[in-house]
Amino acid sequence: MTANNGLKTQLEAACDDLWWSSESDYPVEVIWFAAPAESADGDQESLVRELIGCEGEVETVNIEDFFSRSTAPKSWHTAEDKAQISRLQQLKTLLQSALSNPRVYRCGEVEVSVYVAGYTPDGGIAGVKTTLVET
Repeated sequence: MTANNGLKTQLEAACDDLWWSSESDYPVEVIWFAAPAESADGDQESLVRELIGCEGEVETVNIEDFFSRSTAPKSWHTAEDKAQISRLQQLKTLLQSALSNPRVYRCGEVEVSVYVAGYTPDGGIAGVKTTLVET
């Protein structure tokens, strides 16, 4: 098994039955793109924009800031909530350790497509995606 296959398997296991809660709950899913040909700009944001097909403005967010709101324990959290928080923290750690230059990309308004992506060891782009509802 190659390092990339191992990483993809780890991401799939981390995302299995994992949900992101905003004003609605959406699944967290793996994204995986083979090493792409360079875009016109050659930078990660341009590559991600091309791969995800975002036609609007792409906002880049710090990965710590993005995860902090959903991984902060609250007194009212149930055991199930705490388990999801723990899994989100583990996912963040995996993304930060396995991918180079991981970033969060947001596309859209109200129903926001979110991609947490970075480079795989072979130059592909991988990570996770979900949807946030923000009214």
